[in-house]
Amino acid sequence: MAKFHVKKTSLMEDNRSLVFKGRVVEGPINKGMKIDIPVTDAASISVVIFDIVHFEKQKDEEKKVGLVVDFSSEPEALDIVLDLKIQDETLEIS
Repeated sequence: MAKFHVKKTSLMEDNRSLVFKGRVVEGPINKGMKIDIPVTDAASISVVIFDIVHFEKQKDEEKKVGLVVDFSSEPEALDIVLDLKIQDETLEIS
């Protein structure tokens, strides 16, 4: 199982997608893999990585990689994830 440390979460211009900016902590991460986002101790949201972006000009090494997730089919899940304000957190990728 891969791990990704999220330094910052940003809503994209389309208002349907999020990009988790951070760095890979463990294992390979590819498009189509799932990010498990804990909501409570007993519940989590699982979302699929739509795209992976590399920010070459980003000076902060902690924000060089972006995992893009499209929420257009699940707008309620987008609202929940935005409310979590995920930053400085390590997420599991499967």
